[in-house]
Amino acid sequence: MSKEEMIKELEKKRIEVLKEIKPICEAFNLEYDYIVSIEGQKETLVLNGQKIGCSCNSISAIIDEVIGYIFVKIYCKDNYIGPFRTQTLNVIKKYWLN
Repeated sequence: MSKEEMIKELEKKRIEVLKEIKPICEAFNLEYDYIVSIEGQKETLVLNGQKIGCSCNSISAIIDEVIGYIFVKIYCKDNYIGPFRTQTLNVIKKYWLN
């Protein structure tokens, strides 16, 4: 695949991802973007400034990351999730970038 074809595919994926996550993000009033870079084929989901690595993920996996973000930032903020809270949150946030 040529560089131009790769750029087109990444841009096409970006548009598809933004279309799919839009209703979820708007329902929870989240600022969102999906950044693609040809260098190293990096793909990054950005939710309210939090970057989440999504390189080579399917759209379904990216939606899972959105749901994980909502769970961590909205639900877990005020609710008890059990004795393994730290471990659970670490698993959900494993691709979150600082």
